[in-house]
Amino acid sequence: MDSPLPPASDADLQDWSGFKRGEHVTLQHAAGAQLRGVLDMRTDDASVVWIQLNDGGGRRLVHRADGYRLRRG
Repeated sequence: MDSPLPPASDADLQDWSGFKRGEHVTLQHAAGAQLRGVLDMRTDDASVVWIQLNDGGGRRLVHRADGYRLRRG
C-alpha cells in the first residue's frame, strides 16, 4: 500500500484565484490521478474548488493542499 503524500507547504501551493466558474479545467495530482471537468464553485480565498466532473462523474471538492495542480482545459 502506498504511503500518503506529505501535506503541501505554503511554497508548494498554487494560486487558484485566477480560475473562474464555468471554466473547463484539469486537476493533476502529484501521484498521477487526474480529474477533468468544469469549475462549479470556488471559495473567496481560492483554497477550495468544486469541480463538476466530465462523463457524469459527479461533483468533487478539492482543497489546494490536497496535492493537485489546477490548469485550464
